[in-house]
Amino acid sequence: MAKKFIKRFLPHPDRIRHNRSLRWLGPAIHDPNLWHLNRRSVAGAVAVGAFFAFMLPVAQFLAAGVTAVFLRVNLPVAVTSTLITNPFTFAPWYYLAYKIGAFFTGVSAQADIPAPPPVPSSGWWDGLMQGFGSLLSMGTPLLVGLAFLAVVTAAGGYLLVNLLWRIPAYLRMRRSRQRRRAAAG
Repeated sequence: MAKKFIKRFLPHPDRIRHNRSLRWLGPAIHDPNLWHLNRRSVAGAVAVGAFFAFMLPVAQFLAAGVTAVFLRVNLPVAVTSTLITNPFTFAPWYYLAYKIGAFFTGVSAQADIPAPPPVPSSGWWDGLMQGFGSLLSMGTPLLVGLAFLAVVTAAGGYLLVNLLWRIPAYLRMRRSRQRRRAAAG
């Protein structure tokens, strides 16, 4: 059931293989393991995507895709899984990462959060650069928190997919046993 649900949203492998912009990938894109929807492939892809969602905020799609090809896990699921962090969830995740990193590094999280920069009148680009500078000033606690979240969400995603994939099989097996017992009965 999960396989049918996931398959509904994924592009057909032939459509991806014949895409002109992806020809540079060569024979690597033709590996059938990149398109299989099985427990190992999907769980590994979710772990890869969740890891790179936190580790590389700019090149997360590319990093997840290359790693998926290298590890031979489902490519579309790995790239899609990076969307855990997106423009709408970026701020809460980074705030949580900073708090976690501050806890692990022993930095006082309340005292060290830089004040938001004032919006300059010289233009939006300067304001963007000041905001990015204040993000970088969070330094070590943010990086430690992001690394922690990357590992925890990757492991959690892997375990959750494995668990959710096995539940329907377990329920089918249980119903089958009950039917056999009732028939033997």
